Amino acid sequence: MSRSTSLVPLLAVTFLGSVSSGIFWAGIFFVTAGHYHFSPSRNLVLAAAMGAVYAMGARYAGALLRALERRLTPRAVLAATLSGWGLAALVPLGFRSEAALWAAGLAGALASALTWPIVESYVGAGQHGARMRAAIGWFNVTWTPATAVPLFLLPLLARTNVLLAVALSALVNAGAILALRGLPPRPAAHERAAAELAVGREYPWLMQAASWLLPASYVMSATLSPVLPHRLAEVGWAGADASVFAALWMLARFLTLALMWRVGFWHGRWGTLAVGLGALMIGVGLALLSPGRVGLVVGLLVFGVGMGLTYYAALYYALAVGHAEVDAGGTFEALIGLGFCVGPLLGRLGHAAGGEARARPVTVLLTAAVTALAGAAALRPYRAARRRRNK
Repeated sequence: MSRSTSLVPLLAVTFLGSVSSGIFWAGIFFVTAGHYHFSPSRNLVLAAAMGAVYAMGARYAGALLRALERRLTPRAVLAATLSGWGLAALVPLGFRSEAALWAAGLAGALASALTWPIVESYVGAGQHGARMRAAIGWFNVTWTPATAVPLFLLPLLARTNVLLAVALSALVNAGAILALRGLPPRPAAHERAAAELAVGREYPWLMQAASWLLPASYVMSATLSPVLPHRLAEVGWAGADASVFAALWMLARFLTLALMWRVGFWHGRWGTLAVGLGALMIGVGLALLSPGRVGLVVGLLVFGVGMGLTYYAALYYALAVGHAEVDAGGTFEALIGLGFCVGPLLGRLGHAAGGEARARPVTVLLTAAVTALAGAAALRPYRAARRRRNK
């Protein structure tokens, strides 16, 4: 980290914001199912709408920050987005109409979309090469365990008052706002000359390829998550056992991110993205289609490795090539939002085309088609880089 950005408050904001993200994005579906009696199909529509808003908000986060920079510092904008996100989380407690719930979901998605590109700018600004990869490593090993916290909190809250499941996000955001006081008003200065020396010749092509694989990975995750409880039940795991095994891919993702943090051989190599894509496709295939426990477990672990490889590489290339500007983080988060949107849409199409009985196989086929298209698109920058090398 640069001298002007203290590691402790930045990671505190990252951890608390990630806990809040997990609570908000999962908790709202506890509320819709338990209080408003949404069907799975209606939940998929809401999830797709929130994903679309997230993608658009993240895409224009940099433009918004530039429009406000004469009056507000990035730290002040962060405080405002965290506050708006917290207020959105409180809406279901005060307003019980379905329209208010939709407004809360979309407003919270927008506020969180504006939050993370600014946080990522603080992470990468002033860092280059190995130092930037190390900073991203700290960021990654902080947010990944934080997203597991809601897995334990939400079921407990849902038993007492389901509306508290979302409202807790406001309390966590209040803690994140307090932690902001330790950050400088603006991210550290990013020296473009030093950045250009640290950016490999093929980084722009690698960034383009990763930009196809990142949303595809989140489409696959969005397809797997709602199906996983049923898959675990099919092989004889239910209740507490099911929740433990459902988290295996998250554990594998965390370990992969931690390993990439500690070693540096993966960056600048096309093989990293190729292994990531292969792990995603093989892992989700085994997880969804394997008839036995061993195949299911192996599939979840391999899928988690693919998620980790793709995420770390995509974030590093985005910040390195984009000079750690908010626009770079915004594009990265917009791609994740695209996955959040497309994944539920495929699930909704699966329900529409196959009915409740055949929704899963139809959704799996649609996801496989989207992933194949993303993989084919990722080959284009690889071929362009090869042609450039051969000139």
